[in-house]
Amino acid sequence: MEKVRFFGFILLGIGVIICLSYALYHFIKASEVPLVIRLGVVGILTGIVFLLISVIRERFEEVT
Repeated sequence: MEKVRFFGFILLGIGVIICLSYALYHFIKASEVPLVIRLGVVGILTGIVFLLISVIRERFEEVT
């Protein structure tokens, strides 16, 4: 059952990455949004992703 859960998390992560990448691409291409705001949002999202990755890794290390 652990392998199925792990595989589910992998698929969920891939789906989220694809959706966020698509949205971020269109957000960056939007010319009506100022460059400073676009860079700020990209920085915030990148920080959130790194924090989530660190929490997930820490959780996996705790389990094993």
